[in-house]
Amino acid sequence: MYGIIDIGSNTIRLVLYDIRDGKIQPMLNKKFTAGLAGYVKKGRMTDEGVEVLIEILNEFAAILEYVQVDDLFCLATAAIRNSANADDIAQKVKERTGFDLIILSGEEEARYDYYGAMQSVKEASGLVVDIGGGSTELVFYSDDAVSRMYSIPLGSLTAYQDWVSGILPTAEEAEMIALSMKKALSAVSAEPKSVICGVGGSIRAAGKVCRELGKPLENEHIRMEDLASLLEVPQKTLAGAILKTAPERIHTFLPGLILLCTIAEKWEVKELVVSTSGVKEGFLLAHLMQEGVL
Repeated sequence: MYGIIDIGSNTIRLVLYDIRDGKIQPMLNKKFTAGLAGYVKKGRMTDEGVEVLIEILNEFAAILEYVQVDDLFCLATAAIRNSANADDIAQKVKERTGFDLIILSGEEEARYDYYGAMQSVKEASGLVVDIGGGSTELVFYSDDAVSRMYSIPLGSLTAYQDWVSGILPTAEEAEMIALSMKKALSAVSAEPKSVICGVGGSIRAAGKVCRELGKPLENEHIRMEDLASLLEVPQKTLAGAILKTAPERIHTFLPGLILLCTIAEKWEVKELVVSTSGVKEGFLLAHLMQEGVL
């Protein structure tokens, strides 16, 4: 049994995996919505944010007292790596929880996103997209080989914090979110892609909402025009669908969807396929292969 703690900008998750028939299989999945990116002020995570993180990690430590794991990895992404006090956070976490933080760079996160996505997606060429709370990772690949990787310091939660005054964005606020992503992507040059391989909670939530609103999905494939049409759904109807399927994302769903549609528009993407695995599985797969377990 192997454990991964994934400390994201919006959620913190513990997943335990077993190895079966040469593949990693999730056995337990425990998630907290923490919104750590909201505790970053003037480039530093506040003491309150660090306390929220440590409290959740100690919840996981209590669970792990009753589970025997061969190895455990505690991964941190944008909310911590972009904080000027990241080293202090890691030290406090070690002292008060016993966990050693592995702070992934944006490039490392993108690479593990790709490794993870390829475990559940069979597209030989495409664009892997992971819209997290505090960053968006892009991996362009062709013929099962990576050509370019990027980490954009803009995610669903930071877009919400920067541009949205209420729960759901107004038309003007939605336009500002799209413009901010277009600006961030202006220096990214790559050839058009026919399909996005979507990783992470924002994109999984988009698939769930599409299903709830009767949009057709076939083998986890979604037409981008159907996803874009969600932006035109009356907000009361859309909010009801989000509350049924992903209530913890009521405030970040639309900002994340706007970021996704902006990316798809830039590279003329027609279809999205939702991956059931991502950075956690990619990291664990790489580790197990390096150790000769797989």
